Amino acid sequence: MAVSRVTLLFVDGLGLSDDARSPLRTVSLPTLARLTNGFALEPFSGDGVEYRLLDATLAVDGLPQSATGQTSLLTGVNAAEVLGRHQGPHPGARLQALLTEGSIHVWAARRGLSVYHANGYRREYLERIAGSRRNMRSAFAFAARAAGLELLELDDPRAHRPAYWPDPEAAGRRLAREAEVHHLTVLDYWALDWAGHREPETVPARLTELDRFVRGYLDAETDTSLMMVADHGNAEEPWHGRHTRNPVPLIVAGSTHAGPHEGRADLTTVHSLLRQMLA
Repeated sequence: MAVSRVTLLFVDGLGLSDDARSPLRTVSLPTLARLTNGFALEPFSGDGVEYRLLDATLAVDGLPQSATGQTSLLTGVNAAEVLGRHQGPHPGARLQALLTEGSIHVWAARRGLSVYHANGYRREYLERIAGSRRNMRSAFAFAARAAGLELLELDDPRAHRPAYWPDPEAAGRRLAREAEVHHLTVLDYWALDWAGHREPETVPARLTELDRFVRGYLDAETDTSLMMVADHGNAEEPWHGRHTRNPVPLIVAGSTHAGPHEGRADLTTVHSLLRQMLA
């Protein structure tokens, strides 16, 4: 039986807010608004779309952070509960062990599935992490290496720019085309979290860019389903620059669905949904 194909578009720092000041409420984002029923705070099922809200707090006090949040969604293990706290930005030894043993990259590779970590990285960054005694990779980059995947330089023809696309629709279409030859394709869009922390005035531009990228991917009419998910909130409330405890979106669009929505879940749901979709 043929294995389904899925693209995992990870968006760092996108929570959901009903605050009238939120750029989710003030910026025109027609594609994402359609997929989320206007960024609703209730689950939504539409034509070829499943939309859910995920709890990013993982029932642990404090503000959600990238390392524990990303490890949780990649492994299905509540990493914040394992540590007893939220941790970011780079996974330490205990989280590295979880990613090495059970990330979706590793799970798929062990089953002989083709896994494509599409992100391109600056050469100086790759040189810096190679020469560091401590882990400076994100959970996504660490999971890719744990699965034996190469971290590609930006100028590698196989690599995709993970943000700041000159033509976002074309970038989305290109990823959709290349995802057709892999079972699992992963792209880590980190620019929104960066904007929320350091350049809040650019959040509308980053959201618009993301909206156009997703539109390009869907317009390609590929058979490779798209899953978009975030690890914690931030950019939805750019006026304070901190992470939030807001829920985060989970969107599945395409021919392979995540199944009927079950109300609110948490980040650990993502791993099992991907496994179901890749079966």
